[in-house]
Amino acid sequence: MAFPANLMLHILSRLPVKSLVRFASVRKAWDALIRDSHFISQHLRLNISKTGCLVVKYRSQITRKHVISLLLLDGYVLSDLEIPSVMDSNHLKFVGSCNGLLCLAHDTFANLGSPIILWNPAMAEFRVLPDGLIGSANVHNARVSGVALGFGYHPLIDDYKLVRIVSLSRSNTPCIRAEVYSLRTDCWLEIDTLYFDIYEPSCTAVNGFLYWIAYGRVESELILSFDMRNEAFGQLQLPDLNVLGSPMCKKLAALKESLYLMAYTFSGRQKEFYVWQMVEQNAEVLWKLECTIGPLLGVERPLGCSLYGEIYIESSRGELVLYDPTTQETKNVPTRGLRFSSEVHFYVESLVSTNGQGESRTRD
Repeated sequence: MAFPANLMLHILSRLPVKSLVRFASVRKAWDALIRDSHFISQHLRLNISKTGCLVVKYRSQITRKHVISLLLLDGYVLSDLEIPSVMDSNHLKFVGSCNGLLCLAHDTFANLGSPIILWNPAMAEFRVLPDGLIGSANVHNARVSGVALGFGYHPLIDDYKLVRIVSLSRSNTPCIRAEVYSLRTDCWLEIDTLYFDIYEPSCTAVNGFLYWIAYGRVESELILSFDMRNEAFGQLQLPDLNVLGSPMCKKLAALKESLYLMAYTFSGRQKEFYVWQMVEQNAEVLWKLECTIGPLLGVERPLGCSLYGEIYIESSRGELVLYDPTTQETKNVPTRGLRFSSEVHFYVESLVSTNGQGESRTRD
C-alpha cells in the first residue's frame, strides 16, 4: 500500500541529505523532489536545529596544511572533510558558510586568478566560479595591496552572492574596485564602491547583509556593509571603545540573526572580551553592551558565536575553547592548529546545489 503524498513528504523532509541523494539515484520522482526549491527550503528549515554543527578550519601543527573539520555544537569532533583537489590545502582561505554551502578561496591575495569554489560537502559537489572581471590582466599595472571577500544569502531574492573587494595602488595612489558574483546567474558584475581600507578581512553575513571592519577616508574605524539585494555598500559606526581605556582588537560575529562586535585586549597573559549587540531603534543603529568576559588566562582571540550563545575562542596553544557566558565555564575542544590559524563557522547539511561537479567526501 502506497503512503499518502503528504506523509511521504513529511518523512523525506526529515531524512539526512546523504540518504536523500542515495534514494534519488534510484527513483526519478525523488530526484525531482530534492531539486524542488520548496522542498529544499523545507528540509533546510527542519534540519537547522537537528543537524546544525560547526565547521572549523585550522592549519595542522604536523603537516602545516589546512584542515576542515565538522564538530557538534558541544565540541565533539564528527569528521574531517576532504577538501576538493582543485584547492591548494597549503594556501586556503575560508570565506564563509551559508545554508550548507562553503566558500573557499586562495589565501594569497596578489593572485587574482586563483580558484574560488562553492562547495556542498553533504551532496559531494562543488562549483569553480568563473574568473572575475577584476583580473591580473586588467588592473593596468597597478599593484594589488589587498583583497577582501564576503559570501552570503539573501532570502528575498533567493540568491547566494560573493563579493570581492580589491585594493590597488598605482603610482602611490590607492584605488578600490569591487565586484559581485551571483550563483543564480553564474556571472560577475563590477559595482560602484566607497573609499575604505579593510584591515579585518574576515566577513560576517547577517540577514542579507555582509559586514567588514574597515577604515574610512579620515582613517576612522567603521563597519562596512553590503546589501546583497541592492548590491550597494554602506557604513555603520562602531560603539565607543575609548571608554575601555586601552587599544582593542575587534571581531564581528553573527548570533540569532543579529550582528555582534567582540572587542578584546591583544597583549598580556590574561584577556578580557567585551561583547556588543547591534540593535535598530527608530531607524537608528545603536550598540548594546551584552556582556564582559574574563579576564581569562591562556586565551588568544574570539572566533565566533554558537547557535546557542556560547563563544568560541582560540587558546594561546592553538586549541579551540568553548566559553559559556551563562555559567562562565570553559571547555577545551579536541582540535589544535597553529596559532592564529583557526576559523569557526556554523554549518548545516542541506540540499542547496552548486550545480557543479562531484568529488569531495568525508574522511571517517
